[in-house]
Order: sequence, then structure tokens, then C-alpha cells
Amino acid sequence: MALGGGWYGGWCSVADRKKKPGHDDAWWAAQRHAYIEKNDILLSDYPSWEWVSPYDFWRTIFPEGFLQPRGEEVPWREKGGGHPNGIAIQITNRTKTVKTKTGIEHDVPVVERFTLTDDLDGVEERVVDSNRKNESVFCAPVSYFGKSRVAANARFLHAFAIDLDGVGVQELKNMLKQFRNGRDPKLAADKWVSLPQPTFLVNSGTGFHLYYVLDQPIPLVPRVVPFLQEFKAMLTDYIWRDTVSTLEDVQHQGIYQPFRMPGTPTKLNGKTERSKIKDKYEAVAFVHNGEDGKPWLCSMDYLLGYAGVRGGKDRAEFIELMRTAGRTPIERAKKLWPEWYQARIVEGKAPGRWTCKRDLYDWWLGEVETKATDHHRYWCLNVLAAYAKKCGIPYEELEADALALVPTLEDLTEREDNHFTEDDALAAIASYYDPIIHKLTRDRIERRTAIELPKNKRNGRKQDVHLAGARAVQEVNDRFNGTNWREGNGRKPKADLVREYAAAHPDANHSEIARALGISRPTVIKWLRDVPKDAAESEKPKPDDLYELYNPAMVEVKSSGTAVKLPDVSRETFPIDDRLNNGHNEA
Repeated sequence: MALGGGWYGGWCSVADRKKKPGHDDAWWAAQRHAYIEKNDILLSDYPSWEWVSPYDFWRTIFPEGFLQPRGEEVPWREKGGGHPNGIAIQITNRTKTVKTKTGIEHDVPVVERFTLTDDLDGVEERVVDSNRKNESVFCAPVSYFGKSRVAANARFLHAFAIDLDGVGVQELKNMLKQFRNGRDPKLAADKWVSLPQPTFLVNSGTGFHLYYVLDQPIPLVPRVVPFLQEFKAMLTDYIWRDTVSTLEDVQHQGIYQPFRMPGTPTKLNGKTERSKIKDKYEAVAFVHNGEDGKPWLCSMDYLLGYAGVRGGKDRAEFIELMRTAGRTPIERAKKLWPEWYQARIVEGKAPGRWTCKRDLYDWWLGEVETKATDHHRYWCLNVLAAYAKKCGIPYEELEADALALVPTLEDLTEREDNHFTEDDALAAIASYYDPIIHKLTRDRIERRTAIELPKNKRNGRKQDVHLAGARAVQEVNDRFNGTNWREGNGRKPKADLVREYAAAHPDANHSEIARALGISRPTVIKWLRDVPKDAAESEKPKPDDLYELYNPAMVEVKSSGTAVKLPDVSRETFPIDDRLNNGHNEA
């Protein structure tokens, strides 16, 4: 499934799109033929794999008694109360016109959300309804509290799902052989000829989804989530090799990523319910059963044997971290971090976080314009939202910049089934309101966007020591040379370029200014909306070092005008999003 990094990524706008060379009707016919052949291989040639119904697929991921019973009214907001539930989303063929805060109107699909309760009746409902309407349905192997599918409400991770695209017939045979090697004690040690055995393989149309269902669901507490995200990225890197995929660019998704539900339509069925394709091409699930005849379940220790652990942690330490849900006993925390204990526990001060100058946001905007690639466009804008949040950029400005990038990103399209629309851009920047979006790490950003981030050159020194030395050298040079190092540094901000050009060409409209400067029209409108009374005297932003994107071990607490660095130890185990509704589904 090629969804551009998010479940919106593969959706087509109502308007007909131009087909690229190599992705005509013959290409789609070949994909449908390969889909049938790959199903036949799994059904006929590999007895260790069996077809599994959509109900049994989800019953393995959500065991009986785990999800909330239908009609349950236990106050789950209270500690120890209630059960989580699964959440499915259906991208309907209906559209609605929305108007952004910048005045741009566009059509977006109507998205319906459905709750999966313990009876799993919702699975059959979605299968029947989606096939009747030829609509896509997605669900993540994650259980949530409430009706809102946001990270803050995620309760348990039940499986690692890997999206492996570009899997042809030969690639499937290679993959199945390496799964078998992964179960052979003699061959499993040789990691280059073996792959970890997944529980399910789902034929999603042009690729496969690999589900590694965990023997013990993992609580998604804030302290553990970054490690799980990192581990899934490493597992994806390990599995995605040239013998099992024809694509060179690895596609990474986070642990909350929803995938096409087994039994529901794939892209091979066409775009709308009026499709002329008579045969139905549904996502088909196959299960590998263990020696006990039950679906194969994976332990974290088994998976860590393949993907390993980064960050200086060994396997035992990682397992212990998840076993304790990342909690540190308060008495031990008092000894380890006395400043934190004094500020947070004794004085009851709330944690804060560092805010960067907008230089970081502007820099990344330029990186996306010049370095974004086809399979990483969604994540490039997702990171733009993270930087906007980190630099205090208002959402209105982020939205205008993201929409202005759509034509450039769409020009990168390599495949007919993976266009990039304004809806994809808006879905990517919706993370602006995620409370932990600013915690994206350097490694995750580089992996998801395929854009290398420059590292600080401190020669092993800490940031404050390095900067103090740099400033001292600058002051000495300025004193002897009669110079000021700040003058003439940094590129001229777009605001100054736009305002200077507008002042010199008073008759030029927004489009003419944009063409003359080689920038987008929304950017011109943004900087001419509120022109300072004396633009010449407005202070230009100064260049700023690209500091470490995020240090998860440190936060800022302001006290009496001083900044105290403290470890980020959260006491709120499961933050709850108050934006919940009581209905069974919502559009």
C-alpha cells in the first residue's frame, strides 16, 4: 500500500488526474494479474500459510475480553476503569468543500470513524459496507480510550505492522524462504539469509503488510513510545532489502499508522463505486500458525534479536524499560535528579520546553522545496509542522506554506497511484496539534524524510561551553578588526525581499511579485498582510545555530528568571484528549 506515509496519501481528488507514462491501463492489468498469482502461491505452494478471515485476523490482534463490551459505560477516564477499543476509519466517496483560514477552498473526502468493540461485529460491518461502496477502510493494531484516534489516547500497541511495497512474485518467494530460515535454528543466526517470522501477511494489492503480533501488548506510556518508534524504524530497515522489494527508498511509518483492513477493497478495484472493474480485489490475510496450531506470536526478545537496540541500550535493558513502563521509583528519582525533585515534586512546578527561533523553520522549508522525494513528501510536511510548533509559528502560516508546496511536491510523483494533493498536505500538518510532535528526534526525521540534517560541530564540548568559547572568539576578532560579525550574516528573510520589491514596484500584484522573486503567492500575501510602518527599521532575524532537535532527557523549568535543566520524567501515565464524542461513529 503506497499511501504517501499517511492514510490520506493515496486518495485521489475528484478531478481526473493525468496518468504518467508506464502507469496506464496495461500497468494496472499487470498488477491485478500479479495480485492473483501471489494469492495462489500462498494458498497452494506454501502449506505453512493459511487464509484467515477478517474476523479471526482481528480476534488474534484484539483477544476476546480485551476491548470494551458494546454499550459499556464504565468511567474509563478514572484509574483502572473501563476498556480500550479499536478504531477504524473509512474514506468515503462523498466529498465536502472546506475553506482554509487563508481563504483557499478545496474538496476533501468525508471520513467516517467506527468503534471496534469486543464482539468485533464492526469488522463484518466494515467489510460488507466498504465492498458495496468500493471505499477504503483502515485500522491500526492499536487500542484507544474513547472515540478519538490520537496518540494521546492510545492505550496498547498490539502488533508491529510493516508496509512493504514493490513486492512482485519473485520478491514474495524470496521473502517466504527467508521467513522459513528465520525459524530454522541453524540459519536464523545468519541475519542476511533470514527474516523474523511474522504472524500475518496481508496482500494489499501492490504490496504486502507484515504483522508481528506481540505475545504481550505494550502499554503506550510516553516514556516508552520513543523507543518503540525507534525500534519499528530499525525493524523496517532490516526487513526492507533488495531481495524482497523492487523499491530502493525505504518507507517508514510510526507505530500508530493504520493499514488497509483485510476483506476491504484495494486500489486495484478502481477509484469510485462506479468503477467498471467487475472482479473484486480485496486485501487478503494469511496466517502462519505455530507448533501449537495457533497463530504465531512474537516476543520483543525475539524481534530484538533481529533489529537490535540503539541509544546505548542492550536487549535486557530495553525489555526492563517496557516491563516497568519507563517509570522510575520516586525515591530513586530523588537521588538521581535532585534538581528535578525540588522543582517538580517539592515546588510543584510544571515542565516547560525549549523554543527555537524561526530560522530553523525557514531552513527546513527550503530543504523541502529542494530536497523532498516522492516517497517522503508526507513526512517532509509532517516535520515542517513539528518545526512550526517548536519555533512558535502559528498554524495559519504553516498551512499557507504547506499548501504552497503542493505543486512542487506533486511534480515529484513517480507512480500513478501515489499523487500528492492539498488533502495530503493538510493531513500531514494536522500533527501540529499533537502534544508530543516537538519530540521528533534527528534519526527519525532523517529516516522518514530522507534528508540529512547537519550536526553541530562542538568538538566534544557541551553546548553552553561551545557557545561561550565561540562568542569569546567573535568578540576578540571584532575588537581588533573593528568589525561586527552579525552584520551581513544570514540570507535575507523573505519578508524583506517581498516588501522591498513591493515598495519598488507599487503596481505589481501578488502573482507578479511571486514570479519575480521565485516564491509562492501565499508567501507574498503573508508578508504583505501586515507591513510594519517602517519596514526599513524592522529588526531582521539573526542567524542561529541548528541546535540538537530534541534532547528527551532535558526540559526547561523557569524559576526566578533562571533556566533549570531537568530530566523529562512524566507522572501522567496516560494523558487523555478531552476532544471526545459519544457517538458510535463520526464524519
